[in-house]
Amino acid sequence: MQISSLIGGLSAIGGLSLAQATVTSPVIEADDFSIPGALQDLGVDVSQIPALKSFAAIETRSTDKACAAACASLSFLFGSKVSDQETTGYNNFTSSFWSVQQEEVQPHCVFRPTKNTEVSTAVLLSRLTGCEFAARSGGHAAFTGASSAPGGISIWFKDMSAVTLNPDKTVASIEPGNNWLTTYAALEPYGLAVIGGRASSIGVGGFVLGGGISYHSNLYGWSCDNVESFEVVAASGLIVTASANSYPDLYWALRGGGNNFGLVTKYNMYTIPSPKMYGGARTFLETEFPQVINAWINVINNATVDGNAQQYVAFLQTQGMNLASAELTYVKNDPNPEIFKQYRNISAISDNSSAKTLVEYVKYLETENPYGLREVYWPISAALDEKFANWVVNLFYSMIPDVANVAGVQPNESDDKTVYAFVNKFMEKVIAEAKSVGVFNEYVYMNYASIFQDAVAGYGAANKAQLKKIAKKYDPREVYQTLQPGYFKLDGPPVTPSF
Repeated sequence: MQISSLIGGLSAIGGLSLAQATVTSPVIEADDFSIPGALQDLGVDVSQIPALKSFAAIETRSTDKACAAACASLSFLFGSKVSDQETTGYNNFTSSFWSVQQEEVQPHCVFRPTKNTEVSTAVLLSRLTGCEFAARSGGHAAFTGASSAPGGISIWFKDMSAVTLNPDKTVASIEPGNNWLTTYAALEPYGLAVIGGRASSIGVGGFVLGGGISYHSNLYGWSCDNVESFEVVAASGLIVTASANSYPDLYWALRGGGNNFGLVTKYNMYTIPSPKMYGGARTFLETEFPQVINAWINVINNATVDGNAQQYVAFLQTQGMNLASAELTYVKNDPNPEIFKQYRNISAISDNSSAKTLVEYVKYLETENPYGLREVYWPISAALDEKFANWVVNLFYSMIPDVANVAGVQPNESDDKTVYAFVNKFMEKVIAEAKSVGVFNEYVYMNYASIFQDAVAGYGAANKAQLKKIAKKYDPREVYQTLQPGYFKLDGPPVTPSF
């Protein structure tokens, strides 16, 4: 297998801020809230659904019976939009995840809604039966259950894939079934884009809700900084539009708060010009590592001078060789910008840089992130320090022999514990050193966080408390915490580590 350690940087880290507009929002879920009543408002009479007529009181329900009733109810209401196990539609869902860990999850059924009210109905049926659910946009997470519900309802947004522009083309409305290829392709004829992902198959939903680092982030900020408004299905089934002026606290929470506040059925994002770009990977031998790290440092230090540059550097071992691969992207069609001059002066063994449209670029980068592998991310944040960066790279290569028994082959499930323990041991050493030299920062980027990390805690105690307060306001029964248990919750990591 190819083992790599990623080092990358932006000139500034975007995060949550406690500053909010003081606008009063109406009550989303009253104390006397009735699930059957909310379904009735959507045109669903629960007394007419055969699977619910003999369904026992919730105290006696098993998970199997709950999800059988929920899936049967969805099938009764929506027919072919629901796929049961061992059907083509179901297999298309499970076989199309990026990571094998996600592919292995077996939900009770898969529901493909086509409009927001159908999403509301699915959430309410989950509440009525007690069947857990998960929602999938692109399905690009690296761990089990992130966007598929084991034994539950997996809501696949694939058929909610519209991309439209407002009259003056300043805002693109993007449904969650889109990935960044389909989004950019829809906007390219207008010479426009939005602040989005860097590989084609990454889904819009999880990317934006987790923050969203983009090629254009040094110019415009992260993806979550560029959302005009969100259309959200609350736990009550109510559909609201959250913006800086309407439900501003919910809008604040969704910009980095993950899936803890509702299911977003439309992302209304500010557009940007999208000219041709220039970039690609420049690969270096181990003898050049110190120069590469110095170049990486200097590009970050000059990001305020030229925000058109974006970079990351991966250090890897493949076929017995230690290599550094610098992905250097310039968001204008300039093959030799001054900010990358230092990189160009370092001898490289390969360079595939070329002029590309944004659509071409995300297609190219997709080839660097193939499907069908077991995956793990595990980030930390640290202040920029060249000596520390060199120390981390040297530590990484010194520890690779610890996983020699899985290197060179495609790992299987039995290797997960070995690989996770290796990465944990490596990160413990890195964090200890970062704290020792005074560069450690508690922030954890949700979109790269491991299954063992508490991404929400990384926002700081005050922000975490505010997020929990907002969740309680919009979801008083904690539906999105308990019935949608996958991904990064407000109270801790998806899995408690035990190494």
